[in-house]
Amino acid sequence: MKVFYPTFPLLHSIFLPMEFWGAEVKVGESVKVDPTEFEACIHLSQAALGEAKKDKPNEPAVVVYLKVGEQKFVLGTLSREKIPQISLELVLEKEFELSHSSKSASVHFCGYKAYYSGDEYPWHY
Repeated sequence: MKVFYPTFPLLHSIFLPMEFWGAEVKVGESVKVDPTEFEACIHLSQAALGEAKKDKPNEPAVVVYLKVGEQKFVLGTLSREKIPQISLELVLEKEFELSHSSKSASVHFCGYKAYYSGDEYPWHY
């Protein structure tokens, strides 16, 4: 069987070892992640609203944030009724922080780690 792989530079990343990655950001907290600690970049793929506390009413909207260095970005807005999860396509190679505005539920982030060897980052040609 002959397999054809186009010569697209980013296709190189498909052949790197990968592993599931996930984080839960609880109410009133944030999570810091430093991909350099495990010599990988993080592909952030999804953010989803967790179970709400039973004694708390549903919130109309939950804003999801990403902070890299001194810059803080809004990744999206979640709503239990209409948008309980959002798809993302972010590749992060530097330390970052995830947070949200919910007062009643955690937000779960998932994606995968793509490993690279030492100082050799696959997209730096």
